[in-house]
Formats: sequence, C-alpha cells, structure tokens
Amino acid sequence: MQRVVARGYRTAVGQFGHGGRSSVSGLKVALFGGTGFLGRYVANEFGKIGSTAYVGTRGSEMEARHLKPMFDLGNLAIYYYDGRDEDSIRDIIRGADLVVNLVGKTFETKHVVPTDENGKLKLFGGSRINWGFDDVHVTLAERIARIAKEEGAENLIHVSALTADAESSSAWCRSKGLGEDAVRAQFPTATIVRPATLFGYEDWFLNWYAWLGERFAIPLLEDGSQLVQPVHVADVAKVIADIAQNPEDLAGQTVELAGPADYTRAELAEFVKDVTRRNYRIAPLPAPVFTAVASMVESLPTPYLMKDFAERWSVDEVLEPKDGVLTFDDFEVEPATVEKIAFQFLHRYRKGGHFVYAQGYH
Repeated sequence: MQRVVARGYRTAVGQFGHGGRSSVSGLKVALFGGTGFLGRYVANEFGKIGSTAYVGTRGSEMEARHLKPMFDLGNLAIYYYDGRDEDSIRDIIRGADLVVNLVGKTFETKHVVPTDENGKLKLFGGSRINWGFDDVHVTLAERIARIAKEEGAENLIHVSALTADAESSSAWCRSKGLGEDAVRAQFPTATIVRPATLFGYEDWFLNWYAWLGERFAIPLLEDGSQLVQPVHVADVAKVIADIAQNPEDLAGQTVELAGPADYTRAELAEFVKDVTRRNYRIAPLPAPVFTAVASMVESLPTPYLMKDFAERWSVDEVLEPKDGVLTFDDFEVEPATVEKIAFQFLHRYRKGGHFVYAQGYH
C-alpha cells in the first residue's frame, strides 16, 4: 500500500539540521493533554524531530517536568490553563501552527460535597461532579477547536476513541462521539484519530487488572467474552506525529488505530494473572451485580469500577474496515502485540520482582 506520509530532507524555510532533538523542524505545536498517558509519548515524538511545543497543564509545573528531557533547550513551553477559561486556552494556542487535543477522562472527577456550577457549596440540588465526560469530551473539545480556528491555527488533530458513538448507551462513548461532531462543526478540516484501548507502562488497562487483582479481584462483565483490540500507546503516538508532519494531505480525515490481535476480556485477565505469577481471583459478575457493585465504588474520589463500564464493555471493541478511514497500514506502522510489550511493566507486580524467577549464576 502506498505510504501516506513521505519523509524527506528539511528544505522548508525555518528548518535546519539533520533531524533529531537538536534540529529545528519549524513546527510549532499547541499540545493539550500532553502530560497524560498518551500525551507524554506524543510529546516525545515531537521532541525527536526538533519541534517547539506549547504544553498546557491544569496542575503545577511538577506535573509536566517529565517532558523537559524530551526537548532541546528552549523548545518546550509549559502553560497553566483552566479548561473553563478561554483566555488561558488562547495563550497556549496563539502562534501555533498545529493544535493537538489529547484531553480525555477515564472517570468523572468529583468534589467531596455537592456544589453549584460556580464551585460553591450546595447541599440540595448541587452536584459532586467537577469535570464530567461531556464537560471534557464535548464542551472543552469544542472550545479548543473554536479558539484554534479563531487564532489561525492551520491544522487540528483531535484524539477520540474507537468506540465513539453519539447514539451509544455508554455515557463515555456517547460523549466521545458528540465531541467529534462538535470539533468538526468548529474546525471542519480537523483530523480525527480514534485509537482502541491503549496499553503501555502507565496505562489504566492492564495495570488496572493487576492492581485490582492484587487487592480484591479482577471483575468481568458476565463471562468476559467481550472482545477488545488493545493498541500500544507508542504506536498511536507515531501516527499522530506522522499526521503532524503532513497535515494538508490528511485534513478532514479519520484515522482508526487498533492492535494486531483481539482478545476477550477474560483472556486478558488470565494473561495478566499468568505474567504476574499471582493467584489473582477472577470474578465474573452478572450485569445487575456488576452495576450494583460499581454504583458503590464509583462514589470514591478515584473509582476503579463504574456503572458505565457495563455499557462500554457490552459491545466488542474491534476495528472494522471502513471506506475512506485510514489505519496503521496507511502509515506503514506495524503495531506491537500485547504479548511483546506487557511483560516489561507487568513483571513489577510479581512477589519479589522478576529476579526471583531468573536462573543462572548466583
């Protein structure tokens, strides 16, 4: 298949060097969600080619300091922003050629007590939700896209999800689908990237299985026969970087990315159990029981189980080829398998570490 992105020598005005972190690509990128799981890998890809990155963080400088070694001196600027403050968002985007939105929520964050929309205590009629799925995946995504257009950004890459569906019964999947519509309404030439569930060293997927298994049990919805096609986070980052280097040809396109193999959730639970060599208990739960347990757990500040999982997991998450939708093949990226990568970070859950099982001269 013909390659979508063709790399060549840097000949454009403002570019120099032989490539690498100390070269200058001439690309200025506003990166939202750059301090997160996928974000750190995307930031590293931009740093590799000598790009200038303006990274927004909603926390302190400490939350972004791990990005500094990825860029040559002067090529990384860290900005504090509030997703509800348009001026702070505008400060990040101003002057950027490309805007990349990686912001996403695994669970809705909450206050300790109910508040009103201004954050003031409201015991009756208030809500504990601070940032909900719609707030992040729809409202904030639309706001970033609109400001990017107003500030004259040439291109926008918006990261959604493979299961994005505006009609989904899952609040998470529905918000992802509505977010795509909102972004395209504000920035019609945006490139939408839909990755499957990401796995990697810092993931909230295979680590989630191991963490819960270590403390309680690994929950499954029914018999865990639902399919998932996990994709390595570094492979997705490579594609995003490729899109950034050839945005005109990919403007308005949709890219769907999934790993080379699919697994049932029960198979993945057994895989984690095998790699960690721990006797984790696997708990298949009927949907009503799963939902009841999740209802209690999701009220915690960091819920490791949510009612919405029952809706998200009720459908298979696998890549189905579609006309006009790009995949890894179009970028000549061969995605890594779970079996090849996962041991690198799951062995830390073994009792005594992986050296206990090493054989050789001692």
